[in-house]
Amino acid sequence: MALGSNYDSAKASGFAERLLTTLNDGALCLMISIGHRTGLLDAMRDAAPATSAEIAAKASLNERYVREWLGAMVTGRIVDVDPATNRFSLPAEHAAFLTRSGRRR
Repeated sequence: MALGSNYDSAKASGFAERLLTTLNDGALCLMISIGHRTGLLDAMRDAAPATSAEIAAKASLNERYVREWLGAMVTGRIVDVDPATNRFSLPAEHAAFLTRSGRRR
């Protein structure tokens, strides 16, 4: 692919950043969908902070996959984690928009 003399590296860099953000946001949308469809988000609503094993048990899912999902959700700032206890929580402000019985105040 020839870039030509009018190639703008700043414009290319800006587009690359936008594309990466789009891909990351798309992946996060898929993770939110998985959480909704499997009941993980509902299982975390109004619950005390819990380990991945506790969340998996409540949702009747495999802990390994729940742990991977939680990692993506923490990275996307959807779910909170306490690094000292490795317990995860879904903030009420997020649950209001993500769960089946979300309540907006």
